Amino acid sequence: LRLQGTTVAKPAKLRKIRDYPSSVLHSALAASENNIFVQGAVNEMKEVEAVLGEELTRHFSLQVDLRVYEDMLVKLEKGGEHRMSSIGRVSLKSPVMVMINFADNPTAIKWAKLAIQKSHLSVTPQQEGVVLYVPVPRMTRERREQLAHEAKGKILNDYKRALNDIYTQFEKKSNQSITNQDELRHTRQLLLDLKHAMEKRGVELIDTKRKELLTEIV
Repeated sequence: LRLQGTTVAKPAKLRKIRDYPSSVLHSALAASENNIFVQGAVNEMKEVEAVLGEELTRHFSLQVDLRVYEDMLVKLEKGGEHRMSSIGRVSLKSPVMVMINFADNPTAIKWAKLAIQKSHLSVTPQQEGVVLYVPVPRMTRERREQLAHEAKGKILNDYKRALNDIYTQFEKKSNQSITNQDELRHTRQLLLDLKHAMEKRGVELIDTKRKELLTEIV
């Protein structure tokens, strides 16, 4: 059935994702058939899931990842947020110490220090002139539990928020394009089922990473 140049699957061919025993994404594609709204949502949610995987790998890494410091946002006195790497030179002084040089932006060091203190790193940076020395958090049992807790909190919430934004985007597009109310309801249900299924996948992925971290020998 074509509506305003858009091809949408007939209601009889649409089934809830949870009815399929196979993988969520495969089920969504099978259920959507020619439904471009669900297909579009699937593609974007897969991208968000990939970003979640990368974020978890970085979050749970036992190695020093300078991107954690480089990507940290610093709110300067005159307003506006800047990535740490844009206002200071981040480098690894030793396996247990990160060095950030603010020779090019000495006035930013105060605000950078504050950003680090307020971050999830739970460390106290030391200032020497225009340089900040940031101790790398020891991977103690308590530190591992803290990382696991943070993943279950902010990282998961950010992931769910991104999925919800995609759902809202394609639900709005379908409302604007589909005039048949039965088809509209089926499309909305598919999008909702997809969002919930992807949320569950995210929770399972985070739980797996958390268990791996907490069972490793310190």
